[in-house]
Amino acid sequence: MMPYDKYKNLKEFITDIDDVGEIIFQYNGEEYSLDYDGEKINIAESFKQETEQTFNGIDDFINNFKLDGKPIKDIVTELEVIAH
Repeated sequence: MMPYDKYKNLKEFITDIDDVGEIIFQYNGEEYSLDYDGEKINIAESFKQETEQTFNGIDDFINNFKLDGKPIKDIVTELEVIAH
């Protein structure tokens, strides 16, 4: 199996969100699906619609989304990128 892609830093993650708009990643064994339409970011555990959260843009997402109580901006280099 191929090793997962990893982000080197927060800037690389933000650029990927902005350029690609759709990212699937794993963190602590849970898979997450992120979708960015140029205005809003929707993120949820994959195949668990009830976990979806919506953010008003990249800044809102970076500053307010948490995984296991940790801000996404602090753990971005730990994400295992499945698809982007």
